[in-house]
Amino acid sequence: MIKNNIVAYGEMLLRLTPLSHGGLIDQSSSLNMSFAGAESNIISSLSNLGHHTSMITSLPNNSLGKSACRFLKSFGVNTDYIKFKDGRIGSYYIEHGASIRGGKVIYDRLDSCFSSENIAESIWVKAFKDSDFYVLTGITPALSKECQKNILKSIKIAKSNNVKIIFDLNYRRNLWSGKEALKFFSKIINDVDILIANIGSVSDVFGFEYKSSNDFKELELITKSACEFISNKYSFDMIGMTIRNQIHATHNQLGGVIRVNEKYYYGKSYDLEIIDRLGGGDAFVSGLLHGLINNYKNDQIINFANACFALTQTIKGDVNYFEEDDIIDFSSKNYSGYIKR
Repeated sequence: MIKNNIVAYGEMLLRLTPLSHGGLIDQSSSLNMSFAGAESNIISSLSNLGHHTSMITSLPNNSLGKSACRFLKSFGVNTDYIKFKDGRIGSYYIEHGASIRGGKVIYDRLDSCFSSENIAESIWVKAFKDSDFYVLTGITPALSKECQKNILKSIKIAKSNNVKIIFDLNYRRNLWSGKEALKFFSKIINDVDILIANIGSVSDVFGFEYKSSNDFKELELITKSACEFISNKYSFDMIGMTIRNQIHATHNQLGGVIRVNEKYYYGKSYDLEIIDRLGGGDAFVSGLLHGLINNYKNDQIINFANACFALTQTIKGDVNYFEEDDIIDFSSKNYSGYIKR
């Protein structure tokens, strides 16, 4: 099957974490180095699932930037639209949580070469010419006014080419305020075809009020209410929302829901031990889009997306390395506790 072309725009980051998994930065003399970023995680996972993908970003013209580019290429992502320039790559440091101790992320991404890059209109026109989907997240506009300008310009061109917009709210409190996020999101949200969120981001940005719960079934009901809340304000072809019940840092219950034509579809949920929490929501997005492109039924879409969400939390790194057959087997009703090989 010829898969659809998917374009993503966002920052790639240098990912640094203590070599001893679960260790503190304070006690670490060595850090493990990799690359990540919400949009690049999504696009790499989709490429791994066999889709034609492209990444639009800017990287420093040095060994770090070239290594990040090779990382994308290793999944088969088209990197023709990446610009190399003088500057620095943004980075983030991760302390993985353990038991009662939560994880921690430290950003070091101010004034990265990505945040100052003005993407030429010709790049957007070329990228969207033969594309069907455009992936964005709420992280990118939080980085700079230049990024906001790029997003506004790109959405206009994407829409003129009948490209569908997939937007993950992905609100980050340590990058900007909810008020600032709402101000910008209001400029683009009416152009969004598929919205991805969770109850926390809908609350932080749009003012959805809810009472927290540690019961997964109650969280499903709260998530449905959040979908209703945002649907009363805006119209989307689909809303996808992840559900996470954190029993403790390394023991979570995971699931999700999609809303299509005012109907709700809940997939299989998972009770699991977390290896690496980051990237789970991005895997959910890639799974949802993969199912949509391949004309899965709605209940199959959410089951596949939830399985991607859960499986990615059981491996190190932010990208879903699992293949379609493995994910389908894992999400099947007769799953026996292992992946067939």
